[in-house]
Amino acid sequence: MIIQLKAHAGQNYLERLIRQLDKDGVVRQRLDIYAGDTYTLVGIKGDASQLNEDLYRALSYVLDVHRISDPFKELSRQFHPKTTVIRLSNGHRIGAELTIIGGPCAIESYQQLYKSAKLAAEAGANVIRGGAFKPRTLHRSFQGLGEEGLKYLSKVSQSLGLPVVSEIMDASDIPLFEQYQVDIWQVGARNCLNYAFLDALAQVKHPRPVMLKRGDHVSLEEFLGAALRLYEGNPQVILCERGDKTPDRVHRNVLNLNNVAFIKQNYHLPVIVDPSHGSGVRKLVPDLGLAGIAAGADGLMVEVHHNPEKALCDGAQSLSREFKDLVPLARAIYKLKCGA
Repeated sequence: MIIQLKAHAGQNYLERLIRQLDKDGVVRQRLDIYAGDTYTLVGIKGDASQLNEDLYRALSYVLDVHRISDPFKELSRQFHPKTTVIRLSNGHRIGAELTIIGGPCAIESYQQLYKSAKLAAEAGANVIRGGAFKPRTLHRSFQGLGEEGLKYLSKVSQSLGLPVVSEIMDASDIPLFEQYQVDIWQVGARNCLNYAFLDALAQVKHPRPVMLKRGDHVSLEEFLGAALRLYEGNPQVILCERGDKTPDRVHRNVLNLNNVAFIKQNYHLPVIVDPSHGSGVRKLVPDLGLAGIAAGADGLMVEVHHNPEKALCDGAQSLSREFKDLVPLARAIYKLKCGA
């Protein structure tokens, strides 16, 4: 349920409403308060069926009361009209400005990571990606460098002055991600519905932003449900669309931009598009990335490697020098989309 206060109702009226809700058994921890330029919205998380909406609508300082049937109402724009903004260590604001994440799929060595990250940064990336732990379909494939990779990632972050994102695969790795100060913790597609793992991430004492990738053929309802599990413990949640597998051998995956547009129109979490995994074909990555921005995405995560032909992981979908042509086009479309 959402209670909308009248225009310019101040803090005193808000506190009066909170006291009334407390009398009716709704503790402050269940409230999500959104203070806009004109109106203040008070959202009640969980079951609000016991509340008499007519009683609240009759209060002199209340404009209206809205019941919401959306099971993910805490994520909805009715509950929180403006896009959630997540601030990173360098001041970059995901959700308020275009986010360009670039870097290699897997960290192979310090030199490989540094060269690839520098290429991405010089082209305009404001976040560096790099996989220290790599979940591969074939266990004999390169699995990443583990903790050594996180060390390299931390060193490159300090050298380039940019925040970093890396995939965390297990709750046992939480102390490592804290130790090496990984700015954004990525939950990969394979772990999208690993509820025990999501709950562990939601309970981290000093949480970092979490990027949740939609799993293969995971429905929107399942995706939003997984996001809500994280959000209830850590509101710094970023959604990432990366497509679904297809029997067509031309494409590794098919990027679902319907999801991007729908989520952006109805929910307030920032959305990143991964056009690299969304196709698996290098030549398609730029066009799909631009389409993602046009669909409303807040940014892109692109695999960038200084020498894709020799990459140990996902070389066929990694950009190199092409990345510098993609970034200005993405910025131009983002500017048009935002009406700036």
